[in-house]
Amino acid sequence: MTEPRLIDTRALRSLLGALIRDFRAFGPVDSDGVPAFAPLGAVSELRLDLDPTHLSAREFFLPPKETLLSFALSENENGTKSAVTTAVVEAKEQVLIGLKPCDIHAVALMDSVMAAGVPDVNYQKRRAATIIVGAECTPDDTCFCASLGTEQVKEDSGFDLFIHELKRGAIIRVGTERGAKLLKKYAWGRRATKAELEGLTRYYESKLAAFTAKLNTPKEELPAVLAASDESPVWGEIGALCTGCGACNHVCPTCYCFDVRDALTSDQKSAERYRVWDGCTLDDFTLVAGGHNFRRTRAERLRHRFNRKLNYGVKKFDSLFCVGCGRCSRTCLVGINITEVTNSLIKEARGVDKVAGKEAGKARTKSD
Repeated sequence: MTEPRLIDTRALRSLLGALIRDFRAFGPVDSDGVPAFAPLGAVSELRLDLDPTHLSAREFFLPPKETLLSFALSENENGTKSAVTTAVVEAKEQVLIGLKPCDIHAVALMDSVMAAGVPDVNYQKRRAATIIVGAECTPDDTCFCASLGTEQVKEDSGFDLFIHELKRGAIIRVGTERGAKLLKKYAWGRRATKAELEGLTRYYESKLAAFTAKLNTPKEELPAVLAASDESPVWGEIGALCTGCGACNHVCPTCYCFDVRDALTSDQKSAERYRVWDGCTLDDFTLVAGGHNFRRTRAERLRHRFNRKLNYGVKKFDSLFCVGCGRCSRTCLVGINITEVTNSLIKEARGVDKVAGKEAGKARTKSD
């Protein structure tokens, strides 16, 4: 694998400008004061210095709504009707610039899910057509990536190129052969020196100290904590606050549940089958025939969601399915905070606080 390269500020702008010029490019911009992914038309629009984006990059691989099949009904001269079914796969080449380490980890998790069992062709083709250019982050008060080991990425994490900005340029790490070819084409620079790489190590050490939100146990213990929490009063505490809006599902970079629906045109000659995002905190997620719902309360649905993120994935994919991005805490309308909830469960598991949950879900007030 290509060793880290150092390029100056001019070369960095040249690299980013070429990617924006030659590909459909998306990256973080300042959208009315909110960091958000958006189409890029020029380097000046790109903001690599912003907090994590409000929404994750999941939509670029698994769109909120996506047509899977189209149906067309035809009739021949004899009056015989037949239907033509066509699989729909849209996978245009694109580049995502500025993905933070936690989001790169999230994409890797989604890759493993969409390759399991019967591979999801739509996702995989879109993923293969996507160039990922990562960038460093500045954690805010909801990020807890350091507790999950997702605050930085290794060369095999799934990015093509990764930018570590310096005062007069950047150290560029290469994760794939595709990334190496792009760097050679647009801004090769020189090999980073030992002193420069040691500076990178010091940066990561200081970054760890910048995280204010932390989990109070090693990540390896989280599945056991969640497995023992079925009867915890925490779920009732936060269930009483939750509005069931599904925002936490929709901003999460590792949620992959979807609903499949059919839509028929008014002349009944064509139709499409499409999928839309779904979420386990929504009231009808577990609604089945006859009006039965096997997770009736919001407390039960929240308990399931936390287990999906911090427990269940370990058995099948050998990984937690939370990357510590803090989006669910940042987005929750009633202030349910994933680190506070989890730390309350940890206290309870250790027997420190038998009445856990009092601090797990504090509703925001107007004075906040």
